[in-house]
Amino acid sequence: MIGALVGTASAAGIFGGPEIWTRELLRPDLTLVSPSPYSMLIWALIALGMVGYVVHQWLPGQMDSPRHRRLGWVVIAALLLNLALALTIQAELHAPTLVVHGLLLILLLVSLRWLNRWSAATRLEGTLVDVPFGLFLGWTGFTALSHTAAVLSLSDFSWLTESDFTWALVGLGVVVVVGSTVCSMDRGRIAVALALVWGLGWIIVERLIGEPGSLPVAAAAALAAFLVLITAGSRRHRVDHSYRRALRRYQTANLPPIDLIDDDDEYENDPETLDNRPETGHRDTDRRDSAHQVSKND
Repeated sequence: MIGALVGTASAAGIFGGPEIWTRELLRPDLTLVSPSPYSMLIWALIALGMVGYVVHQWLPGQMDSPRHRRLGWVVIAALLLNLALALTIQAELHAPTLVVHGLLLILLLVSLRWLNRWSAATRLEGTLVDVPFGLFLGWTGFTALSHTAAVLSLSDFSWLTESDFTWALVGLGVVVVVGSTVCSMDRGRIAVALALVWGLGWIIVERLIGEPGSLPVAAAAALAAFLVLITAGSRRHRVDHSYRRALRRYQTANLPPIDLIDDDDEYENDPETLDNRPETGHRDTDRRDSAHQVSKND
C-alpha cells in the first residue's frame, strides 16, 4: 500500500519530473466543469488517511476483523488502479484514463458495501477507516465527471447538442443524483459529501475568476454542493435521532410503573391518616363537611 502511494506521488511529479496538473486532461480552462488545479490538494489528506488506515489494520485487535479482511484486497487494488490512473494521465492516454477511472470507481463502491455491512466499532476506527475511504470515493466520483468532460471535449464530442452549458448541467445533475444516493447510505457518508463539495467548490472558483467564466454554471455547482451536503447531513440526523429514541425506550422499559392511586381514597380508607393530613387537607375536609350539612338542612 505504501509503495502504491509513493508510486502515485512520483507519477504525479511530487518528487520531480513533469507535474500531473500540467497535463492536457487537467487544464482548468478545458471545460465548464474543470476545477482549479488547487483542488488536487485533497490528495495530501487522502494519502495521510490511507497511511492511518494501514497503521490501524496492523494493530493486533484487527487481525480477525471481517471488515478488514474484506477491505484489504480492495484497498490494494484501488491504490494500484490509482497509480495506473496517474500514469495514463501523465502519458496523455485519454481513453485508457476513462477505463481505469471507471474500474477504480466501481472498486471503491464495492469497498463501501463492506463498510456499510460492518460498521465501525469505535469512533477512532471510523476516523481512520471510513473517513479516508469516503474522501477517496467522493473525489474519484467528482473527477469521473471532470475527466469524462475533458476527454469528450478533446474528442470534439457533440451528440444531440453542442451547448457546453447543457452538458455541464447534465454532468452536475448526475453528480447530485449518484452522490446523494451514496451519501444516504449507513449513517450518512459525510466524508463522501465533503469530497464532492470540495471539487464543486473549485469549479465555482474557476468559473467566477477563471476561464471560461460562467455565472450560471457556478450557481448550478453551488446548488449541487448544497444538495449533496444537505442529503448527507439529513441522513446523519435521522439515524442519530432514531438511535436516541431507541435508547430512550430501552432505558425507560425497566423503570417501575408510576403510582397513580388517588390520595383522597387513601385518606378516606385510613382514619388515622386523615387526622394527620396537612392543613390544606383539613380545609378541604371542612368544605366537604359544610357542603354536606347544607344539603341536610335543605
